[in-house]
Amino acid sequence: MPKTVFLDIETTSLSADSGFIVGVGIMFEDGSWDHEFLKGSIIDGERELIKRIMEKLSDVERIVTWNGLNFDIPMLVSRAIVHDIDPTPLIEKEHIDLYRYAKKLLRLSEYSLDSVAKYMNIQKKVELKGRDMPPYYMRAISGDQDAINLIIEHCYDDLQALKRIYDRMKNMIDTIKKSELMEMMIYE
Repeated sequence: MPKTVFLDIETTSLSADSGFIVGVGIMFEDGSWDHEFLKGSIIDGERELIKRIMEKLSDVERIVTWNGLNFDIPMLVSRAIVHDIDPTPLIEKEHIDLYRYAKKLLRLSEYSLDSVAKYMNIQKKVELKGRDMPPYYMRAISGDQDAINLIIEHCYDDLQALKRIYDRMKNMIDTIKKSELMEMMIYE
């Protein structure tokens, strides 16, 4: 059972009521990864995609994301609810949102995944932002293999950067979590 996974979702919109999930990438601690892409019709394809992701997440202990507590997790929960899928395998896990730790621990001018990766000299191959992706999603959904490959490469690139940033910050994060726990115990 993998203890920690790195999660990144690909969507057609930033809001669950106007968009849907077209892809989800999960990277494991050993660097292996899996990408699920929407297949078939949008509604049925998204439902099956979310079911597969919930199954994969059911056995993990910790999920690491970038701004996931503001985007990835609420989007997955919202879209799961629309399809009458229980999101418990997702929400019962420990979440580490690296974006929040970067904001807490680093003094930078910008906190996007790309900016923090660049600051840490972590090279990324795909220079696309999430906001650039919706046209590619629409092409991919219609079967454009080049668009599908670009989306998968973008997701893999983000997950690699996410994992490398986590590897560099893990000891600091663990220290903060322990001190927060001690603080909670003192004030009870």
